[in-house]
Amino acid sequence: MSSTDIIIEGLDEFERNLSKLIEHDYPEEFKKMVIQIANDLRDTVKDKTPVKTSHLQDNWFVGDIVKRGNEYVIEVYNNVKYVEPVEHGHRTKNGGFVEGAHMMEISVEALNVLLPLHLRNWLSKFIGEHEL
Repeated sequence: MSSTDIIIEGLDEFERNLSKLIEHDYPEEFKKMVIQIANDLRDTVKDKTPVKTSHLQDNWFVGDIVKRGNEYVIEVYNNVKYVEPVEHGHRTKNGGFVEGAHMMEISVEALNVLLPLHLRNWLSKFIGEHEL
């Protein structure tokens, strides 16, 4: 099983406080936004996954969103036993080496670049739709 932790950093104090208010007063909308981000990540990873039989590509999933302490956790994972060697690379029987595809790593890096703007846009839309 392959998964990657995504830690959102870089939000200024106002956005953090607003996020706490949203989580407290509008938790379902907040959860929907987090689930959408996880689904977008899954779709990106799936698109970047090498295809021989499509088995590996078709087995990317998004788990349930779970609150642990003050954090929400949602897992994007693949349950195919050879996902790790495809991600990170592996040795071959004849002593060679196959480079990893790094489909999860590349997808998470892209998400980290886009996420601050996405969150700002979501917060702006949210503020426009609700009296806070």
